[in-house]
Amino acid sequence: MSLDMQNESVQNEVLLRLKNVKGHIAGIERMVEEHQACSNVMIQLSAIRSSIEKIGIYILENNAIECLCNELDQKPEDKQKVEQIVKQMISFLK
Repeated sequence: MSLDMQNESVQNEVLLRLKNVKGHIAGIERMVEEHQACSNVMIQLSAIRSSIEKIGIYILENNAIECLCNELDQKPEDKQKVEQIVKQMISFLK
């Protein structure tokens, strides 16, 4: 199963968030080069990890149901079950 981001706004949001993470990484590189305190670097690394997790949840939230249901010839009630499970997973991850 491939990541299918047919919704252009979802794709744009994911790319924007990834570019933001890339900017954070560049900032951390500068912090290391400038010999800043390890505690400050760790705080920034924690922020990046949190951002990556949020990107994953965003992708899951916006694409999981379509990806799971498009692969199968399902009845409407099957799709409702998939939606319920995905919502439960997202709730647990947050």
